[in-house]
Amino acid sequence: AGCSGGNVEDPVSMGSGQTTITIASGENNQGGTAAQTSDIYSFTYSGTKITVNTDISSVIAGIGEPTKCFESESCAYQGLDKTFSYPLFTIYTYPSGTADMISSIELKADAVATEEGIKIGSTKDEVVAAYGTPTEEKGSVVKYKKGDSVLSFIFTDDAVSGIVYDYAGLKTA
Repeated sequence: AGCSGGNVEDPVSMGSGQTTITIASGENNQGGTAAQTSDIYSFTYSGTKITVNTDISSVIAGIGEPTKCFESESCAYQGLDKTFSYPLFTIYTYPSGTADMISSIELKADAVATEEGIKIGSTKDEVVAAYGTPTEEKGSVVKYKKGDSVLSFIFTDDAVSGIVYDYAGLKTA
């Protein structure tokens, strides 16, 4: 299934590698703009700042259409949860009115890095040097909290194997 803005009568099909996404823009952006979110972790790709709890429509306008899109009925909200897949990262959203708000961002390759220069393959020492003492550490996961965002690093053999930005204020019940 293609991703579409809430209440769009004509869902867009995913055919032959081409994806067209229609999303309401600017409405119900409870998270503000990237300029208002300096107290939150963000990720920049192709000059576009990507921040949790912001409307994904401005991100798509800045970086282009995803290679794949998946949507499913939200368990916690009225509407559809959506997954926007790009070659180097994946963005997950939750519905808020007519907007699709970013709930998490998962970096998938060493070709992209956090604002502080950490990427897949970085060492735990490099992460601690860039971010300081973790807010939480459990097993192979190290977490840093900043505002309403949580930045998690997953380690395999002392090297970063996963990086996830999450919206800490997401209500799941």
